Amino acid sequence: MTQVQYLTFNIGLDLFAIEVLKIKEIIPIGTITKIPQMESFIEGVMNIRGSVVPIIDMNSRLELNTIMDSNKESIIIIEIEYDGELNDIGFIVSKVDKVFTKDTVELESTPIFGSKVKKIFIKNIAKVDEMFITILDIEKILNLDELSATKQNIKD
Repeated sequence: MTQVQYLTFNIGLDLFAIEVLKIKEIIPIGTITKIPQMESFIEGVMNIRGSVVPIIDMNSRLELNTIMDSNKESIIIIEIEYDGELNDIGFIVSKVDKVFTKDTVELESTPIFGSKVKKIFIKNIAKVDEMFITILDIEKILNLDELSATKQNIKD
């Protein structure tokens, strides 16, 4: 049996989770520079310790259309490999919540219906303290083919 830790976070009132091992850091929201002609869910880029990091609006990417409380927003930075390189990508969440540990055999498969989020973006469902938490497939949400266009536009 394999145990995995997950970080829960809110986007509006909706609760989600991703694997802790995918997270590089969590930072407060700062100055985001808009980049023209980008996908609507790409908020812009931030300079984080000298690196240009694309920032994704998860509310827009997941098409939740929820009201966000900008006083509590954070950015979760993850590191994803693309074209043999490690790339930092950040995404905006309403609030970072807590960490829970779950055995992978206890996870439920993606439901056929009943979710606000597209099925392709959902990895599993976890039952924690009588609540169901949607575990997101962050690699599919942060489609690096789309984001590589962002990186290329910044360099050009």
